[in-house]
Amino acid sequence: MNTITLNIAQVSNRGNKFAIVAGASILAKFKTIEQAKEALDKKREFYEYWSESASVAVDNSKIFKVIL
Repeated sequence: MNTITLNIAQVSNRGNKFAIVAGASILAKFKTIEQAKEALDKKREFYEYWSESASVAVDNSKIFKVIL
């Protein structure tokens, strides 16, 4: 089984926000990086379980066509 590493990434679709991500899937968004780190520390097992779900696998398998 492929393993996807959980990370904290900066997402900026509306202002600066931070998210716990698994591959390309955003699992949760936070206002500060400290909140994201705290949530990942407290609920790591939950996010690891979620990162192996079918919905995350489908989200990470999508092919995007880039048109320049």
